[in-house]
Amino acid sequence: MTKPKLLLLLTATLALSPALAQTAPSTTPPIPFEAATITPDKDARGWNLFATPDGYIGEGVSLRQLIHEAYGVYDDKLLIGGPSWIDSAKFDLVAKFNAADIPNAKALTFRQRAAMLQPLLADRFQLKLHHESKPFPVFNLVVARSGPKLQPIKPEDLQHGCLVTRSQAGIWSSQACPVSSLLALLRANTGRTVLDQTGLPGLYNIDLHWTPGNAPPSAATDTSGPSIFTAVQEQLGLKLEPATAPLDILVIDSAQSPSDN
Repeated sequence: MTKPKLLLLLTATLALSPALAQTAPSTTPPIPFEAATITPDKDARGWNLFATPDGYIGEGVSLRQLIHEAYGVYDDKLLIGGPSWIDSAKFDLVAKFNAADIPNAKALTFRQRAAMLQPLLADRFQLKLHHESKPFPVFNLVVARSGPKLQPIKPEDLQHGCLVTRSQAGIWSSQACPVSSLLALLRANTGRTVLDQTGLPGLYNIDLHWTPGNAPPSAATDTSGPSIFTAVQEQLGLKLEPATAPLDILVIDSAQSPSDN
């Protein structure tokens, strides 16, 4: 059975990555994994990586993908260095919390849960890294003049955490998600890091339809539907404004093949 590749997109698009603080440690006390195994993956049939109620599961993941998840850095220009096998070597991961910690884990955000992988990578891969800052072209996601068209989810109507219900080229639907859940999607479709400057709190049901392509509306050649820029403004009441901002770069100093489990 082929491993589901959809989970790759789900975990990536749910990641939160604001400027400068995108790789900062969580302020929530970490919940250590009681047990974890990292073994070489042998079937090479795709990959997935996702949180479970009692820990984390990964299949066929590279060290780069694990670092993406752990630190919320999904743009490769913001992650540099590493061993020659950072992409080629694939691993299976099973990490479990102590049963007593599972109720506490339910209260964590996606990013807080993913950050729990950081000490595991430091222990098993002897991963050492540091941060640098460099200015890059970005898009600021701001509220359009017409105002936001997002309807917040009422606390009494909240039945689950942020859930992506549909994700394919030109279509995105999600339920009970923050505005920041759009950042990775927008980066993938604009070619730049996107920073949430909307100041909009809360959770929303988000539906977005656009014509795939990274060109701004004035340069779009496919007129069968709106560009991502137009769709964001017309459907969500938000706007992508070009800007330059210092971004946090994660530099891998060293890493080793994972230690015995």
